[in-house]
Amino acid sequence: MAKTNLSDITLDEGIFHFDVLTLVANGAITIKSGIVFIAKTVPGVVAVTLANPTATTDDFKRLTIVSNQTQANTVTVTGGFGNGGGGEDIATASGVVGDTLDLMAYGGYWYVCGYHQWSLA
Repeated sequence: MAKTNLSDITLDEGIFHFDVLTLVANGAITIKSGIVFIAKTVPGVVAVTLANPTATTDDFKRLTIVSNQTQANTVTVTGGFGNGGGGEDIATASGVVGDTLDLMAYGGYWYVCGYHQWSLA
């Protein structure tokens, strides 16, 4: 039976298994695959960091980040998404609930596979 509390848990339904993390304050994303929900408990932007994945060990892991509040939340990764440098190291949500950022790890970097209403700078 699946757990339904979406805060720092693992959901496991037969063959489906993924980690879920909910961030309610500034901090670090601590999982390398699964779903991250960003939803601050008080009004304001959440600024989170995402460590680069480990080359080979984390290759092809997928991470989905969902902004669950009407704020321009940010995700910062060292070296930029896809090793794009300082011009591509911060992803910013548009401020609409449901903004979604899909990432894949490869070669020690996070690559953007898709997004809904995020910008990179």
